[in-house]
Amino acid sequence: KSVDEQIMDMERNELLYRLIDRLPEIQRRRFLLYFEYGLKYYQIGLNGALRSFGGKTGVEIARRKIKEQMKPTYANKLKQVPFIFGYA
Repeated sequence: KSVDEQIMDMERNELLYRLIDRLPEIQRRRFLLYFEYGLKYYQIGLNGALRSFGGKTGVEIARRKIKEQMKPTYANKLKQVPFIFGYA
């Protein structure tokens, strides 16, 4: 990658983590458990403190919130983060 691409990736990642930090605690925990720690939806849903919506629903709500907040700045870069934003 070029230096410019590396800088854009770093900026995107910084924004992503700022947005994750702004999520409500339960959504943040679900999001991180799924994307950072690799837990399965059912494992997240089994956690007593995170049960209110279930694993998949909670992760999807958090993912959509972050995606919507990133769109104005990084619309073309979202496709480069398929594991989070569901692009093939």
